[in-house]
Amino acid sequence: MYWLSFKKKKEQPVTGLILPGGGARNAYQAGVLKAIADMLPEDVDNPFPVICGTSSGALNAVLLASSATRFREGVDRLYGVWANFHVGKVFRTDAWTAIKSGFRWSLTFLSVGLVKRQPKSVLDNTPLRHLLESHIRFARIQQAIDAGNLDAVSITASGYTSGMSVTFFQGKDDLNSWKRTRRIGQPTELTLNHLMASSAIPVLFPAVKLRNEYFGDGSMRQTAPLSPALHLGANRLLIIGVRNPRPDKPPEDNRRIPFPTFGQITGYIFDTLFMDSLDADIERLRRINHTITETRDKRVKYHDTSLRQIDYLVISPSMDVREIVERYVGNFPRSIRFLLKGIGALAREGRPLMSYLMFDAPYCKELMELGYEDGLAARKQVLHLLGYEEHEEEQEAAS
Repeated sequence: MYWLSFKKKKEQPVTGLILPGGGARNAYQAGVLKAIADMLPEDVDNPFPVICGTSSGALNAVLLASSATRFREGVDRLYGVWANFHVGKVFRTDAWTAIKSGFRWSLTFLSVGLVKRQPKSVLDNTPLRHLLESHIRFARIQQAIDAGNLDAVSITASGYTSGMSVTFFQGKDDLNSWKRTRRIGQPTELTLNHLMASSAIPVLFPAVKLRNEYFGDGSMRQTAPLSPALHLGANRLLIIGVRNPRPDKPPEDNRRIPFPTFGQITGYIFDTLFMDSLDADIERLRRINHTITETRDKRVKYHDTSLRQIDYLVISPSMDVREIVERYVGNFPRSIRFLLKGIGALAREGRPLMSYLMFDAPYCKELMELGYEDGLAARKQVLHLLGYEEHEEEQEAAS
């Protein structure tokens, strides 16, 4: 957990909530949000006027945004969704589907391009679409905006043809689109297809067509995950990551290291896809903040933008999520274990990949419990960021 604070600013605080992707690891975010809801006053309004999500984080973001008029209720609903997850609610797990998928991909590789109809993905995530349809009312997003409980919510997806990172956002009328190198922001009315596109993990889940382009997981091209919230008016950020910040230890010189399996390589790719851009952007923000503190007027002009200090708080797992998933590998349906065993994902080296795909209630509940504990551990920092120091003082006086 990182915390960096500056002097209070004269401008009205607008807190942006950043929910990056992470597959099943995003259950951790639900736990942190539950802790925040419990530490705030019972009658609190939505403390996050700007909510930005990517990949599985977009699912959390949109569910919260659609419940922005009833923040506590929205957090409870989010917690309930993750507490009742199982793999079959995300992708089909029956034996026949697994056999067909394995056969089609094997045939595609062996045919050397002769098969015209190639498979769209390894897994069929139709169940996820049905789950989201039953839990999210997209019309309520605009209702929350009109009621003043929400300024904006955004979902980021990656265009396969344009190569652009596109942030689709729905918000107040005075918000403008933006364009930067390889990334743009577009105002639109968010739909289920935007959500499915943002969470379409490459190869595993099928791409989704939006307008005249197919889109995949938003983490792929998202080089600046913090940027959408700032474009949408946030001047302070709460970032809930899903990776323990401690780096892995390099292997000892005399230790025999086996050649990496496909499952291990895929897990490494997922780690890079979901986490590295966020860490790099936080480091960039830290440098900019430091540079600004060294200037006389506390602002730096960059092209057409005036850079300013941004208060931020990062909450991330206090323990390695890969250690948690080891206890639940056996919970995968036999058909999916068959597929994953073939690529070496069930071995210890494949645990990173498993930690992203383990949409299983016991695993998700343990992640939420960890998130809840980490959220409570950051109580003072959270209340400071959200401007509820007085509530903390009242609580301490009452006790």
